Amino acid sequence: MKISQETPLDTNLIHEYGEQFIVIKTKNSALVTIDTSLILTSNHVVTDYILNPITDFSISDINYIKNLDPEVVILTNGSSVQLPPQIIVNFSEQAIGVEVMSLGAACRTYNLLVSEGRRVVLVLNFE
Repeated sequence: MKISQETPLDTNLIHEYGEQFIVIKTKNSALVTIDTSLILTSNHVVTDYILNPITDFSISDINYIKNLDPEVVILTNGSSVQLPPQIIVNFSEQAIGVEVMSLGAACRTYNLLVSEGRRVVLVLNFE
């Protein structure tokens, strides 16, 4: 039996990643290399929002992410970091799951959740 993954065509997916960059296959199938901090959803690539380091998120950072209406937020700075408990509490009060992962795990998890049709936000901060 042949099994193949069905990939949504009209979403932003991560095509490739390295220590200081990711390549996104955008909704219109263009490949875009990004080496700055970004916020990625299935519909948006945000590179013009100035992010604080993940461990120092401000209320405005958290509110900006919440306004993207996620079910799950994946945070990465290229390696795993320990999140302050208040950040986790702030998201969980809105029933938003939050995970901190290494870059590779974050990229793979993002693609999987997007392909399932989930509302996921990847926050990548190359500190």
